[in-house]
Amino acid sequence: KYFKDGNMDGEDYQGGRDFDSLKKFVEETLEAMCDVTDQTDCTDKEKTYIEKMKAKTAADRTAQITRLSGMKGDSMKSDLKLWLNQRLRILKQMDASDDEF
Repeated sequence: KYFKDGNMDGEDYQGGRDFDSLKKFVEETLEAMCDVTDQTDCTDKEKTYIEKMKAKTAADRTAQITRLSGMKGDSMKSDLKLWLNQRLRILKQMDASDDEF
């Protein structure tokens, strides 16, 4: 099974077991697609959020990471869980490269 973006039930993996098949599956299915430095694969919603968070201080972004991380275990609809995880990925990318913002 694999678990993607808050799906707590998981999904059965039906692909090959060799390295190349697993690598392709991870890159196409599980890898976070939105990159804050190259927003080509980001949705409009993600792009808007990135711009909003760029205007914030590093301390504000860290506070958001703490707040959202605390919400991860809460019960919520799958689309909200997905958006929560997308925001966390964006914030963690920004936090990792804080000198650029």
